[in-house]
Amino acid sequence: MNPHSRRLIVQRLTIAIGAIGPEFEAFGGTFLDFVLTTPLDHSGINSGDLPISRVLDSTSDDGTIVAQYSAEGGYFTKGMPKALGDIDKTLKRRPGVKRILLLANEPRKPIIADNFKRDMLKRPDMNGRQLGILGSDQIARVIVRKLLFNDAALEALAIYLPDLADIRDQAARDRLFPGPSQGHRPRADIDAEIARRLALSPCLLVSGIGGSGKSAAAAAYGEGPSGYDLTIWLDGDEFKNAAGLLATPLVRGGDKRNIASMLRSGRCLLVIDDPATPIVPSELAALCGAGSHVIVTTRDRQADDYLLPDLAMGEARALLDTAPAPACPDDVFATIWITVGGHPLSLALMNAAVRAGAPWTDIALDCDAVGQLSDSTQPLADRLLARYRTVLTDALSVFEWIGQPECDIGFLRYAIKPAGIRNLRDRALTAADLPSAVRLHDVIFASLSSLAWWTDYRRAALTTMLAAYLETAAAANDLSLWAASMSFRERLRSLVDAGDRRPAFLLALLNVTQPDASASILPDDPVKSAAAHVASERPISSIDFSLLIESFEWLYRQKKAVSGDEAQIYAEAGLALFDHLETLVGLTPRQRSEIGHHRGKALQWLQRHAEARVVFEAVMSSDHPLWATGVQLIRSYKVERAYPEATTLGLSIVEAAEGGEHVSPSVLLATIQDMPWQIEATRKAVLWPRSDFIERTIINLAKAGYVQAYKTLASVARFWSAEAPELLARVLSTIPLPDSDQIEDDEVRTSLADLLLEFSLTQAGADAAHTRETALSLFEAARNPKAFHTQRKAELLITMGRPAIAEPVLRGLPHSCWVDRLLARALLDQGEPRKALVLIDAALADPKGESRFHEFHELRHGIRMALDDPNAIDSLKEAVRLSPEGAQRERLVSKLSIFLPN
Repeated sequence: MNPHSRRLIVQRLTIAIGAIGPEFEAFGGTFLDFVLTTPLDHSGINSGDLPISRVLDSTSDDGTIVAQYSAEGGYFTKGMPKALGDIDKTLKRRPGVKRILLLANEPRKPIIADNFKRDMLKRPDMNGRQLGILGSDQIARVIVRKLLFNDAALEALAIYLPDLADIRDQAARDRLFPGPSQGHRPRADIDAEIARRLALSPCLLVSGIGGSGKSAAAAAYGEGPSGYDLTIWLDGDEFKNAAGLLATPLVRGGDKRNIASMLRSGRCLLVIDDPATPIVPSELAALCGAGSHVIVTTRDRQADDYLLPDLAMGEARALLDTAPAPACPDDVFATIWITVGGHPLSLALMNAAVRAGAPWTDIALDCDAVGQLSDSTQPLADRLLARYRTVLTDALSVFEWIGQPECDIGFLRYAIKPAGIRNLRDRALTAADLPSAVRLHDVIFASLSSLAWWTDYRRAALTTMLAAYLETAAAANDLSLWAASMSFRERLRSLVDAGDRRPAFLLALLNVTQPDASASILPDDPVKSAAAHVASERPISSIDFSLLIESFEWLYRQKKAVSGDEAQIYAEAGLALFDHLETLVGLTPRQRSEIGHHRGKALQWLQRHAEARVVFEAVMSSDHPLWATGVQLIRSYKVERAYPEATTLGLSIVEAAEGGEHVSPSVLLATIQDMPWQIEATRKAVLWPRSDFIERTIINLAKAGYVQAYKTLASVARFWSAEAPELLARVLSTIPLPDSDQIEDDEVRTSLADLLLEFSLTQAGADAAHTRETALSLFEAARNPKAFHTQRKAELLITMGRPAIAEPVLRGLPHSCWVDRLLARALLDQGEPRKALVLIDAALADPKGESRFHEFHELRHGIRMALDDPNAIDSLKEAVRLSPEGAQRERLVSKLSIFLPN
């Protein structure tokens, strides 16, 4: 039965029950005869169906169940004196009673009844007993839910409720199919998808959370142009299993027909709406003859089900604005969309509230407790989640505690085990997940605050679990610490701000917090803390050891963001940290290598490169070499222009990772990022032979949300765009681009801009223009960009046809061959080729640019052409000669052929 019809019948029966009069007690006894499994003796009712005073109305033979009925007015007044008297009488006459049922012929007043029940159950003489209080509205709901297709019950109750006979016939017709509810909006894409899936299999499970529109979609499909001879609707409580359909009749005008036979013999559509028992689709499919289908709506996921999509933004807006409600203001809609997304029931409840007179400003406030929205019977939170309280409280408590709909999957596996994650997913409560996280549907998360399931004890236990998990993650050589730190960042900040400065919490926050973004997590002085550990003469825990080193590097970056000189002073004084650490007792070989690794980094900050290289090489030849130290050596080799050594070491790290050795993701990305790709020999030895592995690495880590992947991609993009543009396009079409508004790191922001600049060079027309505008907005959002990225911004401006804007940007940069080349481009584009020629010749005189001299000579050819130099072609020939093999040389050869005489 569709919900609208059900509500109308309940309302009709509620009124009829209230009009029964003195025979209400006889009616109540008959009602309980069909509802309870234990028979009752109705000794309080005489042969004329009228009550006998001073006698309990109905009791079980063993005296454990007693029912009392009341047709008196004002039953649900404050204090409920009639009910109180009935309870006292029951306890006096049946001291062994375990369950007391009170039935009244007027609608239940929930607050009064609930308060009364709570007070009664606190009484000592009610200890261990159950109390049920049913008003006429609840009795009506039980009749509709449990008895409407029980012919014997309806026949007996119809003596007191003549309307039941008509309602029964209407319900039987309703079983033959409800139409779409009033206000239903067609969704042609869903109708088409249901039809497509039914063409592949005769049984389809349509799944989704409560209120997602499953029943409406099934009803709309059945009412559409499907060509069925008969459409049948079964409520979930009418279905037991496929075999039971053989004994399930259809009633029309007194004629009974078997559902299973109808499926076999004609073109029939059967909808089973939210069954309470498990579904076996193959058993239902086996009942279908040619042209017959079964649609099952369910909240539980199964293989090959159809997860109903939420409403799109435009559809959601249209539902909210359904007349006669006034149009929803844009700012209110934005709040609603963030809170419940395209959840149909939530949106419909909001529209109903506005149509009933609530202003949209109130609806915006309701979004803070959206689970309290309700129809006439049930709050939204209960409708979505009440049936799952037993199995999902622990899992959902994690999201209530963290205060956001998304949670790191590693921590979830630790806290609620894989079975807990499956429980969420199998009930369609999760949205599309990242590989590293589980995300609840927005409306599910928004409803958690309206549930009274959570305890301070559970929240404290989860906080302790988080600390333990972070300590374990910190010891792993993978992304688990970073992923958990990102997921719990806001929760960690609130814990630390509240004074919970456990080392694991501080370490996690330092890993994901920019030094200029927050002072609230300022760590203790690591040098003083290390000295205190030495003085204690006790072994240091691994988490404290990691925190000391991370604190030193974080504080250095914080000071560098303010003043380079201050950072240098700090780094010099900080070398004492490593002296202290080396004297700690019980150090492992790995910890000794980590001390050397970070001492070498501090020496590099102090421009003591030769000393740093000695320290790094000592780590690499130690009992526990670190691949991270290998990355530092690559950088040292590049500073010394020792490109073959950098290439060899980088290749060994890539090969180790490719061969299955445990190279951490951050080290692998840093290796790829820091290789001397400008050297053609390096590209031939590593980039092209290992392009598949590099591509997979970048894609997998970018999909995991690891922002370093974008920096790494930017480092190879300028070579892929020139030599393998299809590869760059494939990667960018596969990975998600981060939301620019959520990027905190300038280096990530400018690296992404750099990447988009390169990508735009492989595009044309409007696509290229859009990509460049996006890149420019990222460049301009940088708070403190490096000189290199300012140079790239100027290059982008020239590429966008804005050389006059680019020129002053370039003139503000330190002099280099790269800046001279770009200035030459800017001046050429502004019609000043003579000045441009001077600058490009100066650029070609600097050997630092030799890896790109083919591009320099190509530009020089264009400048000489602008000067009508008859020998301009010589520059283009030189560009061909210096170009690397591959796509770039082929392009230049093709260009040269245009200028060669026939």
